[in-house]
Amino acid sequence: MSAGFSGLDSGLPSLPIAAGDCWNRIGIAGDRSCPELETHIHCRNCPVFASAARTFFDRPAPQHYLAEWTNWLAGAPETVSLAAGTSAALSDRDLVSVLIFRLGREWMAFPTQAIAEVTVPRPIHRIPHRSNAILIGLVNLRGQLQLCISLHGLLGLESPQSSPSQFHFHGSNTETEKTAATGSSATTGSRLIVLRNRERSESWIFGAEEVLGVHRLPRSQMRSVSSTLANPEVSFSQAIVSWEDRSVSFLDEQRVFAALRSIGQ
Repeated sequence: MSAGFSGLDSGLPSLPIAAGDCWNRIGIAGDRSCPELETHIHCRNCPVFASAARTFFDRPAPQHYLAEWTNWLAGAPETVSLAAGTSAALSDRDLVSVLIFRLGREWMAFPTQAIAEVTVPRPIHRIPHRSNAILIGLVNLRGQLQLCISLHGLLGLESPQSSPSQFHFHGSNTETEKTAATGSSATTGSRLIVLRNRERSESWIFGAEEVLGVHRLPRSQMRSVSSTLANPEVSFSQAIVSWEDRSVSFLDEQRVFAALRSIGQ
């Protein structure tokens, strides 16, 4: 979004950028100083960005705008379009967009296409006779009940026991269940992350102690994971990447989805 809502390059006609394009100045494409990023993680989740998008697409086109586009498309060589598309594809293949978060002492990442939303902590309701170390309960997200799981339990990570939980359980008296679901204290900026398998229209929610936001990591820095290690976390990882002096486990969302489906059956 570095270009905001502007048009394309190479002399193509363009619409003016909306005034006050905060996403380019203090948002995810700027210096990231916007205080709303702590809540929304990414500009696309912010109502200011959504409002600007609606205003942009609803505005009438400037005079001669459609005619200029028609003339350009009619005269543009097909080879130029193909070459530009190939260059963009190569550039995208070199980078991976991920959401980086922390579980206990471990840093993890999911590809952004597997993330539907990052939100603040909410009450978690236990499911009688069904809740366990992995399937924690249900969360009401804008009127829809979503399954809440513990990645700590799925990945075999130790759940913090010393810090009070931000989340409020209904129908549960065990501190272990609270910390397994959230793994977080009120001072570490805990968040709920919504995982979504778009192919199957399935969603799960899990708690993370900290969310560092969306980052684009070079594929060349990713190291393969040894398949000989008998470790639950390793079995769900597709690569390890070094990022800002941190070792981040890049999780394979399809393996996680398959494991969660087997638990829910």
